[in-house]
Amino acid sequence: MNVAKSILFASLLLAPLPAAAQPVDCSSLPTSAQRARTCNPQQECLAQVERRLKGRGQDAARRDCQRLPTTGTCYGPDTYNPQAECRERQGKKK
Repeated sequence: MNVAKSILFASLLLAPLPAAAQPVDCSSLPTSAQRARTCNPQQECLAQVERRLKGRGQDAARRDCQRLPTTGTCYGPDTYNPQAECRERQGKKK
């Protein structure tokens, strides 16, 4: 039984660190991204349909919008620099 415990303990010590514990390479992140925000995806979809389409296409697109949830996450129009935010967070940790 002690051998099994020793093997388990050794395997835990040799296991790779979780992603959160490893330093993040900020340069692998994009330099521009749309910021996430809470929204009503169905309502956002309908607003875009009203602006862009007319006639039968608009009717079909409205039906497609009805399939979306009424609460969720949307992206944009605000953008940010993920690389800069990452470097700033790393600077605060030191």
